[in-house]
Amino acid sequence: MIGTLTRHVAGAVAAWLVYVAEGWVGLLARLALALVADAGPGGPLARPFMVLDAALPGAVLVLLVVVPAVVIGDVALARRGAFARTLAACGVAVFLVGLYVAGIAAVTGAVVADAALAWSLTTAVVLCPVVVHAAVVRGSRAATGWLARWRRPGPPATIAPAASPVDRPGGATTP
Repeated sequence: MIGTLTRHVAGAVAAWLVYVAEGWVGLLARLALALVADAGPGGPLARPFMVLDAALPGAVLVLLVVVPAVVIGDVALARRGAFARTLAACGVAVFLVGLYVAGIAAVTGAVVADAALAWSLTTAVVLCPVVVHAAVVRGSRAATGWLARWRRPGPPATIAPAASPVDRPGGATTP
């Protein structure tokens, strides 16, 4: 139980780091656009806030979409391979994002086209962290098993004691 929880926490941290990396990619795209359009890069605080704008919603999406999707994918296809479970987790993530976007659109009265655009963009952003989370969970499980096999003690080796100079024939002290 503790091992499973630890693997999922490590996967959630790795998924959140993917959101931070996506923030840096967005920042670089924004800087490239500023260079092409001959506009300012946005001031000295643009860089930290651009990454922060990706990291904070990323933390929320990890908790609300990524972790439940991977757990549901694992439980639903427990006897299948890692690829099938990862695909199931991606499908569950798409479904959960659709539910959240539909709920928010219904509460705020958003236009259907805007909700569809939000669903497709959020789905595109959430699939990479889902795959990373699933890979870390499965990879850490495999690594733990490998380390346990590697650390497993084998039969004790028998080492013959070295003969002392007194035990040698003739009492010679040279080997």
